[in-house]
Amino acid sequence: LRPKKPLVASANDTVLTVTQMLASKRGDAALLVSNEGGLEGIFTDKDLCRRVVAMHLDSSSTPVAKVMTKNPTCVSLNDSAMDAMSTMV
Repeated sequence: LRPKKPLVASANDTVLTVTQMLASKRGDAALLVSNEGGLEGIFTDKDLCRRVVAMHLDSSSTPVAKVMTKNPTCVSLNDSAMDAMSTMV
């Protein structure tokens, strides 16, 4: 199995822009980067449901940075599968 190429968007984009990109590429999460290319956060289906829909926010005017999960924990390619599992749990 090969992992899919990550979907990447700008943290400055609106929720609507990011969700349209996710829908068109059949994705369920996007990595959000700063103007310099550094990882700012991740936006998932769960963020959309709990932080946008449930709060009645306007997706066309809400910056995705306002509702993303900030500073996600990452593992490197050199980490073991057990390290990745313990990071996720």
